[in-house]
Amino acid sequence: SPRRVLGIERGRPCSEVRSRYLKLVSDNHPDRLIGRGMPEEFVAIATRRIAAINAAFETIERGLRAA
Repeated sequence: SPRRVLGIERGRPCSEVRSRYLKLVSDNHPDRLIGRGMPEEFVAIATRRIAAINAAFETIERGLRAA
């Protein structure tokens, strides 16, 4: 579920959803791992994770705009 990916409950305000999204992007961005010299496997995991975070946010955002 997109809300599970973002770790946010249903009914939270849009500003809170966006804030959580931005925090997760900052914490999980592959460039941060590259900068720390982490192995490629870690960067690959972070890349998949950031894609899931982006997709979850887009899904939730579409739902909020439609409401």
